[in-house]
Amino acid sequence: MDNEAFKKSLIQLQPGLQKVAESILNDADWAADAVQDTVLKIWDNRRRMNRVNNLEGYCVTAVKHRCIDLLREQQPSVPIDEEAFMLADTTFDESFEERYRQARALIDQLPERQREIILMKYEQDMPNSEIEKALQISSINLYTILSRAYKSLREAMDRQNNNCHERG
Repeated sequence: MDNEAFKKSLIQLQPGLQKVAESILNDADWAADAVQDTVLKIWDNRRRMNRVNNLEGYCVTAVKHRCIDLLREQQPSVPIDEEAFMLADTTFDESFEERYRQARALIDQLPERQREIILMKYEQDMPNSEIEKALQISSINLYTILSRAYKSLREAMDRQNNNCHERG
């Protein structure tokens, strides 16, 4: 395929590649950057592309890989949900110990992996990077597990609060 035909093919694929990138990154601008990076890399390697049987499939795969690389580079930080741990008030009065006991009971009900990570993060005070290394997981996987744990804790707290209000 000559340069002009190859260029036209790439231009025609870009809207579809943009949709793929947006579905992974959830951000149109970031997705556009990923597509542009990928298309430029493919253009620079166009002489080798004559061995590719399915240009569209190749481009989609390349965009997916670029998006995954961008997510890995991002090193997401997990926002601390203070409410989930009932630690917003850090004064050490008699209610603090009770709040801690209640929070710990909820944490103990989490699935094993979520519980392990929460305890590493909050009881052992380990940064995310150390948790990732210790458990041999990616930052994306850590973020996902923590997000699920926070969600489970919020739901358990809501159930607990609703039960208290129903009795009261």
